[in-house]
Amino acid sequence: MPHPFDRYSAFTDVPALKHWSGKPLRKSLRVNMLKNTVEGVRSWGEKKGWQMTPVPWCPEGFYIDRVDRAEALGKDLLHILGHIYIQEAASMLPVALLNPQPGEAVLDMSAAPGSKTTQIASAMQGRGVIVANDVQEKRIWALSSNLQRSSVLNVMITRHVGQWFAKNMTGRFDRVLCDAPCTAQGTVRKDSDALSYCSADNTDKMCKIQKELLESAIHSTKIGGTIVYATCTLTPEENEGVVMEMLRRFPDQIEVVDPREEDLELGGWDMGKAIEDSHLVQKLIDPERKNLLPCLRLWPQTYDTEGFFSVLIRKTATTKDRVVLPMPQTFQKTILPGSRQKAFRNSVEDWFGSSFVREDELLFQNKESMLITTNAIADFAMPSGPYLVGMPFGRDAGDMIVRVSQEILTLRGREATKQVVNLDHDEMKAMLRGQNIEPKNSTAENGDIILCLDGIPLCRGVLKDGKVLNRLPREIVQMYA
Repeated sequence: MPHPFDRYSAFTDVPALKHWSGKPLRKSLRVNMLKNTVEGVRSWGEKKGWQMTPVPWCPEGFYIDRVDRAEALGKDLLHILGHIYIQEAASMLPVALLNPQPGEAVLDMSAAPGSKTTQIASAMQGRGVIVANDVQEKRIWALSSNLQRSSVLNVMITRHVGQWFAKNMTGRFDRVLCDAPCTAQGTVRKDSDALSYCSADNTDKMCKIQKELLESAIHSTKIGGTIVYATCTLTPEENEGVVMEMLRRFPDQIEVVDPREEDLELGGWDMGKAIEDSHLVQKLIDPERKNLLPCLRLWPQTYDTEGFFSVLIRKTATTKDRVVLPMPQTFQKTILPGSRQKAFRNSVEDWFGSSFVREDELLFQNKESMLITTNAIADFAMPSGPYLVGMPFGRDAGDMIVRVSQEILTLRGREATKQVVNLDHDEMKAMLRGQNIEPKNSTAENGDIILCLDGIPLCRGVLKDGKVLNRLPREIVQMYA
């Protein structure tokens, strides 16, 4: 029986493709620049004996080799607290090409589980608007969990089919990521069943959906804006073929951009080989084509990654007239009155030395919880309200006392100048065993405190009569113990 990769013999070295597709993937992670720095994570990794090799196209991405593998990387404290995100190296490329900037409006059309959305947020540094969309409710909850662990404030989660944006959000976004559903051949290194879904019928089905989604992404983008189309599959039909079809539909309204001519932070990566590999495919599937497109094709054997495809597209003219929709909705949540916002901020600042709230951010109520988002998100009108919005800020404990949330403390706890208790590793181990501890050299008052380890905010704690009561969050106890 023919192997699905045999059809690529004219494009690449098939024996090498099969060999590398049978090898396990290298572990890789990305630094969440909202919470840490490359230098900070490097320092952490050195103490733990990690060997960190830069991902060629992502300055904040690293391959991780560890001598001691007793602790899963997913149980590392920096991962639990959202300082790092475990992400396959190839999947970091689309956002690096998209190059989102602070203050822009960005759409991630198929966002779950959130690796690329959190990468977009890291680049935008809390400024601007991110619309993270997915159609499946189950996937949305995974997306929400990853966004909150990464402490992303400037995002709204929507639940629509991607085609919805063509009509309802025409010309609204500076940048759109269309990471399309596909036959996922490129993921075989982590999913041995991946090749079970790449029949000709399934490929044709995916191509139809991909063309619809990419066309919607193009319509949703502003003139002068950029779109990145990406898949984790190897089939020419789902990759170069989809892009060529869009150029046939919109010959004067879009162009494929050579990323080598753009000011992108790709860590000095020479992408020539990835472009040449796509050129070879294009020549064979469309021999009459004169102008070859600078698409990027990652074969597993070329960069020791998953198989991946990415292309950068610029919209140069109108592709669809904007429909004036009735009653566009802005923020539908209960924003706290200005006086209460100020009172809560002052209360937190009096206790911790910082309010943890920026001038361009606001607090709103959701049942018994208080959440935080940005003014830009509140002002971004859509024809339907978001499915989820905001990050937990805390809980109103009465008398203007706020029990601040884990998410805001792990994001901005370093700003606190009071009520901070720094644990050493022995104290941390004692707390993980369920013990209360008496902190050394603490000047904190009885009440809420911020517990830190190696200067990294862990969580909110409670100090009573000189003892720290054990209130470690379940995720730290379960994953770090």
